[in-house]
Amino acid sequence: MINDLKDLKSLLKLCRSQGVTEIKLDTVEFKLGDMPTGPKSSSVQDQTETDDEDPFANFPTGILTPEQAAFYSAGGTPEDDPFRAEQ
Repeated sequence: MINDLKDLKSLLKLCRSQGVTEIKLDTVEFKLGDMPTGPKSSSVQDQTETDDEDPFANFPTGILTPEQAAFYSAGGTPEDDPFRAEQ
């Protein structure tokens, strides 16, 4: 019988290792999906690591104004920063 989360975790681990995809206990029923194949490689971090240039080369250093902080937190780029002082 399953008394706590540790027991449930052990049961699910055992079922996964034995290839069981469905479990029915009294009033509880589980259907396990396919095992994950591995991490996804379509993240922004993976894409920027393959570029030859530094993706943060043009970003301002130092303290940002509140407007700049909001702009960059919304995905803005240094080239489009309307609050950046001309250098």
